[in-house]
Amino acid sequence: MINKIFKRSSALLILAAFTLQSCQDTFVNLAPEFTLDAVNNPSNMGQLEQVLDGAYANFRAADYYGSASGTGSGAGIMPDVMSDNLYETIQTLANSRDMSNFQFQQNTAQITNIYNAMYKVISVANIVLRDVDKFTTPANKKTANRIKGQAHAIRALAHFDLFKYFAENYDRNSTTTLALNYSKTFEISSEAKPIRLSNKAYYDELFADINAAQALLADVDKNVNQGFAAIRPKMGLSAAHLLKARISLYAGLFNDAIAAATLGIAIAPALVSNQTTFNGMYSEAAAGEIIWNVQFDAGQSGPTFLAFFATNNRSYFRPALEIATISGTSGLIRSNDIRYGAYFANVNRTTEVPQALALTKYRGKGGVSNGNANFVAMKTAELYLIRAEAYARSSQDLLAMRDLNTVRTARISGYVNEDLTGATLVNAIADERRREFVGEGHRFFDLKRTTRTLTRGSTCGIPAQSPIDKCSLTPTSREWTFPITETLTNANPNLVQNPSWK
Repeated sequence: MINKIFKRSSALLILAAFTLQSCQDTFVNLAPEFTLDAVNNPSNMGQLEQVLDGAYANFRAADYYGSASGTGSGAGIMPDVMSDNLYETIQTLANSRDMSNFQFQQNTAQITNIYNAMYKVISVANIVLRDVDKFTTPANKKTANRIKGQAHAIRALAHFDLFKYFAENYDRNSTTTLALNYSKTFEISSEAKPIRLSNKAYYDELFADINAAQALLADVDKNVNQGFAAIRPKMGLSAAHLLKARISLYAGLFNDAIAAATLGIAIAPALVSNQTTFNGMYSEAAAGEIIWNVQFDAGQSGPTFLAFFATNNRSYFRPALEIATISGTSGLIRSNDIRYGAYFANVNRTTEVPQALALTKYRGKGGVSNGNANFVAMKTAELYLIRAEAYARSSQDLLAMRDLNTVRTARISGYVNEDLTGATLVNAIADERRREFVGEGHRFFDLKRTTRTLTRGSTCGIPAQSPIDKCSLTPTSREWTFPITETLTNANPNLVQNPSWK
């Protein structure tokens, strides 16, 4: 398969995806010192690593992990906006109301923007994988492994993020459910019209990429995040293990999820139980248990603006009261939980919902409230919660409970271990994922993959409190899946529409 770059916008995509910047002291401090022509090959391994940095830079796009004024964050906050975690306030600009209220259609621009943002990342990774072997010698093989392994992991992650939105279900073995095209070759051509693969074929490609990443990143010249103290801006071996575990959980391959999560836990940072360190993970004061974060430096915006406009304390979306409240005595996350102080604040209190907090985990760095914060995309807690769920769904309740208790002990002051089994345990793990990952892009997909009904809480459907009036979504509703937009089908008729949207 090849990348489809629309003829009408190819110049814009090339400029956005392939204007790559060289490093100063670290790769995150980028300066536009030169431009590489994406059609021509980079000339050495050093330039190729700068191309790889360009792939990481594209994760910051406003429709990927970043956000603009009231829009974007397709893999960041948007899945929480579309779930039962956040409710829309009357302060909103309504930029994402079609998404939050499930009124998106085949002409909704945000869907096309999310699609394009994710394929831009894939395009840059494909340049790296196209050229890395040209510069590989016996002397620099481990350097090549480090660069190539990251490119495989990046390509797998971006394809998986697309799959979660556009596939109607996550059946590992389905040969009839359509995923998307799996792009493995960089090519600029208006004639390229790739087809959608089946779920089975798409998963095969995902696992091939992530297996390659695991093997390559296990044999490298240095730690990919060597030299970084409070950030983890590149995907190393523990990130590859986590991604393998995440994809395996969605695919229902529970033994594989357990195995990958166990490998990840063995080399990942320890779970954080200290309030200051945990807070620091979201303000760039401490790396804590971060495995990989999307790096936003000064002038590069941030992930928060869809939910919390930090510069003037406006909350477009606030945590549902079922998540947390100002009193700290109700909801899933309470004041004795270190996540409470790290994730929320009582700012710009509303009269419409006086108990509602603001989601301020991405408020800024160094005590500055400007929205310029990093997005924590992978952390050690996810490894434990993936393994806990995989254990529970394969009838290994004691092991599942051990992992769940481990996470809760790290997070909740005075927690006393519990002993749950069966459906009660599965539900408890789902609740713990909801606590841990609020505002981190998991909830909508957790509900979708487990075919649960989305039921919004007490703030939904009351005009004086929230403009949202779509308060539930049954497992058979078509809105769990994005349609292929008219912009995409006009450019490529082979991108056939999802059946539920025909």
